[in-house]
Amino acid sequence: MNKREIDSLLASAGLRPQHQFGQNFMIDQTVLAAIADAGEIGPHDVVLEVGPGVGNLTRQLATRAHAGAVLAVDIDRKLMPAAQKYHAALTNVRWLNADVLASKHELNPDVLAALRELRATHGQGELKLVSNLPYNAASPLIAELLALMTHDETLAFSVLAFTVQYEVGLRMAAMSGSDYGPLSVLIALTAESEIVRKIPPGAFWPPPKINSALVRIRPVVAKCRRIKDVVGLQRLLAGLFSHRRQTMHNALKHYLKDAYTPRVRDAIADAKIDLSLRPEAIAPEQFLTIATITQKSE
Repeated sequence: MNKREIDSLLASAGLRPQHQFGQNFMIDQTVLAAIADAGEIGPHDVVLEVGPGVGNLTRQLATRAHAGAVLAVDIDRKLMPAAQKYHAALTNVRWLNADVLASKHELNPDVLAALRELRATHGQGELKLVSNLPYNAASPLIAELLALMTHDETLAFSVLAFTVQYEVGLRMAAMSGSDYGPLSVLIALTAESEIVRKIPPGAFWPPPKINSALVRIRPVVAKCRRIKDVVGLQRLLAGLFSHRRQTMHNALKHYLKDAYTPRVRDAIADAKIDLSLRPEAIAPEQFLTIATITQKSE
């Protein structure tokens, strides 16, 4: 669908792009194909698409997963029926009007139930996320999908391919330094990540004011299994990075309070972790070590 066709679809339903839902519709067919390519979709795969909007990417996904299924999840209760009607010929697409997140730190149970049902029906393929993600949902969604894989192997995504703000993509792929943060660490501990390409504003309608990035994350099951308490790890990362300008020693004091005992401090030092460094200089594996030490002391 080009801009004129999208405008016509929206007008027929009495709608306009909703800024509150982060609606910037992808209209560049080359970029749409690149997103689908990044997902490496096989014919039997089950594909989760979050924020299908008018369904431009949905059509590409459904065509490639022709013997599998696409779960298209959109929060916009007015746009989804119009998109569903327009793409009625796509019989392997299940449309779900819902917020993919029940809260900032919880996936919607209805979405998880639908994915499990589709996986039971299409067991030959793999499970993948391929989406032009709403910017405001991108970071918490990716964090929760990776967290899910540390304790639920029934929903093991093999590829997460999606668009985000370019700066967010840089943070996701960062290994250390100023762009490094809690999500960077979680991704590094559970997966391999890359920025596939930069996307200019003109690829969307209406065009956003910033560049976007096509990011691909490949979760690694063996890495995910090492994390025994992902909630505790996420809480630790959020706590330490909220004091990113302080040394690790001071950040741990603020976060752990009375639990930051000499025994904990010595155990971290014995692991060769320099507590005089700032959180942004600590390697992902070292954060996992710190999480293990502090969780054992509780």
